[in-house]
Amino acid sequence: MDRIAKYSGLKKRSLEMRDFLTDLSNEIPSLLDDGKRNISTEMDEAKRVSSEISGCANFLVFHNYYTIEEIRLSKVITCKKHLLCPFCAARRASKQVEKNGDRIKKVLEENKNLIPVMITLTVKNGDDLTERFEHIKKSFQKLQQKRKDAIRGKTETEFTKVKGSMFSYELTNKGNGWHPHIHMIALLDDYIDQSKLSKEWEAITKDSKIIDIRKVTSKSGKTLDISDALLEVFKYALKFSDLDLDLTWEAYRTLKGKRLLGAFGNLWGSTLEPESLLDDLLDDLPYLEMFYTYSKHLGAYELKTSIKKEATQKVEDEKKVNQKNKIVIVRPENPLPKDVLIPKPQIRGIKPKLSRLDQYLHDNPLPE
Repeated sequence: MDRIAKYSGLKKRSLEMRDFLTDLSNEIPSLLDDGKRNISTEMDEAKRVSSEISGCANFLVFHNYYTIEEIRLSKVITCKKHLLCPFCAARRASKQVEKNGDRIKKVLEENKNLIPVMITLTVKNGDDLTERFEHIKKSFQKLQQKRKDAIRGKTETEFTKVKGSMFSYELTNKGNGWHPHIHMIALLDDYIDQSKLSKEWEAITKDSKIIDIRKVTSKSGKTLDISDALLEVFKYALKFSDLDLDLTWEAYRTLKGKRLLGAFGNLWGSTLEPESLLDDLLDDLPYLEMFYTYSKHLGAYELKTSIKKEATQKVEDEKKVNQKNKIVIVRPENPLPKDVLIPKPQIRGIKPKLSRLDQYLHDNPLPE
């Protein structure tokens, strides 16, 4: 199963990060390059996070709905450290695409004139991740504020043609410093003049005029494919394949707790953070419950058990029928007296008397 192979690769990378953090937590502080870093705090955090990643996705349980050839993830324990753990990042992105795709399609159906496009905004590379991230964030905030002012008639900007958008920040580092950029899926009421928007962006950032605008189409170029565009927006904030482990750790400590997703306009209020990383299950179909565990020796997940099960809804219906046909013994309306319900303490040499209970049952017989 391709999905298992993909998850195996993600789990392998997360274990590499765990081992890196374990080694980091055991380093002698004097051997670490401190600078502005609080070495003691960083070592403690590395030890804690390493433990959390270690317990992430050690087993996977799938429901294989064989009648429709569809497999869904039903159980897994995750660390939810999507900036460090590739498995959690991938599951988070998948759920975000699933939950927000329908929202965009609905808005497009209600507004036939809107044009879906992908917009990418960048700034100049730099060695200081904190400074570069704050730079692109504040620059984008200025562009959004200019859009609001233009809507009120105070100024003009090509960005007013964006009627709604979902966006995310992404950061990469391929050896030439940190490269922050913004991916947006935007709904336009008219095509943007790319050269004009480029000049506006350069006036704001002072260091970049590079923007990219592309209409959203499928790979065949014929039909709309929102999912591919959303996957670009909601994919990992950090490209794990492009980052060394130490750079991934640096990015995590810099970006954790920061807002890396957003929406505005007629897409405001979209569900950007999923409540669960599990798939939605189907209650009305039978399935195979497939239990996988990760093998360090194989470096992959291996199937341990596969159990055929009835549809959840069918099982629930059978329980209701059994409950309905169950013989219920009706007890007397009056409850047992407290001195009968609570056993009296045993006294050596004296057998407990049951006359009170016998008398009660005699006085309150069970109905015929």
